[in-house]
Amino acid sequence: MPPSTFEKILPWTGAVAGVCWVAQDALQKVYTVDKPGAASAALINDNMALNIGSLAGRVLMGIALLCFAAAIRNLLRSGEAREATYSSVAYGAFVTVAAAVGQMAMWQWIMFGAAEDKNAEAVKVLGYAQYAGWMGMGIGVAAGFLAVGLGGLSTATLPRWFAIASVVLGVLETLGACHIPPGGLVAYVLLPLWLVGAAIIVARRQKAAAVAGMPDHLIAA
Repeated sequence: MPPSTFEKILPWTGAVAGVCWVAQDALQKVYTVDKPGAASAALINDNMALNIGSLAGRVLMGIALLCFAAAIRNLLRSGEAREATYSSVAYGAFVTVAAAVGQMAMWQWIMFGAAEDKNAEAVKVLGYAQYAGWMGMGIGVAAGFLAVGLGGLSTATLPRWFAIASVVLGVLETLGACHIPPGGLVAYVLLPLWLVGAAIIVARRQKAAAVAGMPDHLIAA
């Protein structure tokens, strides 16, 4: 059976998530300097429109990642002959990332409320929580990279170079989550590129699989 329109769109949600990751970071105007406890109520209020855009980016990223999790699971599962192993871990990992991004958005929203009330102390405390929100995301990203990389190597559903790169990024993200530099920073910067690359690869593999399963007269058409 050829993939439905929704199934064709699913892989590209990875690219959407990657773009949203860049956008939310570029738009956010919360910290006077890049460190915990540096959130400023005045800075937030002066740039509220941009900050709302950053919040929207995180919300859209979370939704896109939930869809992308399904696309990754479908691709890896197609190469698993018996029990679903890597595909299940990858799916759960990206669901975890989406949940962590949602949590980051929640802290951000609460912080905006405190800023509007001009409660500088609350903004500072909430800034600590929001700044550390990437920890949950880091765990999910690390597991996702490793599952996709190892699963791609095991099932040959991904190009070997991409699978190996994913494993390397997974190791780096694990180190970063353990507060061992420069792992977290490397994975943080490369995450959107990985998501866009994965979206392209998954979409192409899905299309190739659909063509391979079609009758010859339909392929010719």
